[in-house]
Amino acid sequence: SITKTGPKEVVSGQPVNYTFSGIANTSNVRLDSFYWRDTLPAQVRLNTVVTGTYNFPGTYKITYRVNGGEYRTLADNLSTAQNYTLAASPMALGLAANERVTEIMFVFGTVPAGFAQVETPVLYGTVCGGLSNGTNLVNSADVGGLYSGQWVQAVSRWLTTVYAKMTMTLPKTGY
Repeated sequence: SITKTGPKEVVSGQPVNYTFSGIANTSNVRLDSFYWRDTLPAQVRLNTVVTGTYNFPGTYKITYRVNGGEYRTLADNLSTAQNYTLAASPMALGLAANERVTEIMFVFGTVPAGFAQVETPVLYGTVCGGLSNGTNLVNSADVGGLYSGQWVQAVSRWLTTVYAKMTMTLPKTGY
């Protein structure tokens, strides 16, 4: 299971935060290749990742994709018991002006039944400037693992609408 939430409305050029809850293997069997992943809207630039903590001891890694390309490693050998804050801005990752993080994935390997998050993971980003009023930012997150060669997955989506000040010129009166 996974639930993703964020703001219902944002202003173009301002910060946006997405929080994740209920990340878990709610089945009664272990899952192999367990992961959770977030696909960022094209209009959001990732800045910081707060990893959260998880209820079973182990290690995991975080990977990301730039412009839909190959996975790159953001951090490896992270402890499930420790909450990390990782820099993931375009500058911190050494990205070119035309590059952006399109996806971030937490890779856990094999997890037991009942594996679940304890502290909340958060992705901090910035909404691109210059977006028009009413622009929709659709963001989806998924979680899954393999059981007997079959993928078991859950998906959560969140919609944020860009709110922009409407400017209008009022007619001049004789006063």
